[in-house]
Amino acid sequence: MTESAAERPRRFYLDRHGCAKNQVDAELIISYLEKRGYTYTEDAETAELIIINSCGFIESAKKESLDALFSARKAHPTAKIILAGCLSERYADVFEKSLPEADGIFGNGDLNALGELLDKIEKGKRPVIKRAQKGVCAGERTKLLGYPSSAYIKITEGCNNRCSFCAIPLIRGNLRSRSAGDIIDEIKTLQKRGIFEFNLIGQDLAAYGCDGADEGNSEDSLYFQTPSPLSLLLQKISALEGDFWVRLLYIHPDHFPLDILPLIENDKRIIPYFDLPFQSGDNRIIRAMNRRGTAERYTELIRRIKTDLKDAVLRTTFLCGFPGETDEEAEHTLAFLKEIKPLWSGCFSYSKEEDTPAALIKKKVPAKTVEKRIQALQNAQEKITEALLHGYIGQVFDVLVEERIEDEETFFGLGRCRFQAPEVDGVCVIRFDPDAENAKTIFPGAVVKVRIDGIRGVDLVGVLSL
Repeated sequence: MTESAAERPRRFYLDRHGCAKNQVDAELIISYLEKRGYTYTEDAETAELIIINSCGFIESAKKESLDALFSARKAHPTAKIILAGCLSERYADVFEKSLPEADGIFGNGDLNALGELLDKIEKGKRPVIKRAQKGVCAGERTKLLGYPSSAYIKITEGCNNRCSFCAIPLIRGNLRSRSAGDIIDEIKTLQKRGIFEFNLIGQDLAAYGCDGADEGNSEDSLYFQTPSPLSLLLQKISALEGDFWVRLLYIHPDHFPLDILPLIENDKRIIPYFDLPFQSGDNRIIRAMNRRGTAERYTELIRRIKTDLKDAVLRTTFLCGFPGETDEEAEHTLAFLKEIKPLWSGCFSYSKEEDTPAALIKKKVPAKTVEKRIQALQNAQEKITEALLHGYIGQVFDVLVEERIEDEETFFGLGRCRFQAPEVDGVCVIRFDPDAENAKTIFPGAVVKVRIDGIRGVDLVGVLSL
């Protein structure tokens, strides 16, 4: 039976999975539904409409998203449930026939098509909508799902790099960049809402403004020519008034735009934080991944960054167990990690993704071997991080407060220094005297000065400073 307008669901719950780019999509979905008359709730029990905003990057993420769908259907048998996001974008045709638990399948190519999907659901249909990907989905976000005073700004969508192990181009499509004017307008709007920290995101920020270029297949030009589009964007951001932080998240190391370094040096609001996912430190594996650099060139890039910017901070990731990776090649990656000494790094095991070139390579690395290699990298990184964090003791840093915690015996705040990105790095634990005059400055979204006097694992510990 078709639902009447009076019976249509008006409260919705959104279960989000995956990366920061998925978070921005979720925020746009929330805004769209609220404009349509729906009310967002953080309690799935009260929702008539449930959206699973899925991730489809690797096998474990796919399973997590599908498990969330199955659990939601079991727990809320009368709710309308939509599977949205990357997983549904990639497998929409498969799920149309094989996933009856979902009342609708909604890809992320065109978020503006959500209204069409809802109209069909309200008419008793089970729609599947996957649209050609054009431009970058953007718009007003009435609710931000991150920490107070912090926001992600998506400046590109899709990717042209074609790393052999990665399915992102199959999910998100080719590179598309937003106009600099659109990005600046969004930052200005968020500034008026009190946002202090702007995290620029995309599959590869170095590729911003290079739509149509085949960055991943250039043998001779490791770096873009100047001026790079990214540097031009940063110039426009630097021209904005006010106090804020800008952080660049994810820059492919094969074509790092060196001309952004003097801009960062000249404007302290642009954080010298570099998220460079090297994935391997062995030259054969790097090439097998369809990347164009070498461990030596990557090491030289890090030297250049740290020479030009004395307070530069490096984060990276490594993929362990790429098909055919030998023990010796894994040791090369471990040696590379120890050479470049990032403050932060992460590891993930290779996931065979259909329709990627690496999936055709037969030489699978045993799971126990992969885990052993991951553990070796993690052990090395723990020692590097501990040594680098000790270097911060005695210094005073601005800290963006995320949470204030107090009970009868405990008073502290949790926040992040400039070199701690949201969710992926350590935090700063702020001790304070609740009776002191400056204690009232500790509240979510505030920026306070903290003198570091210790470390606790990957976290810094300090005292609120005047």
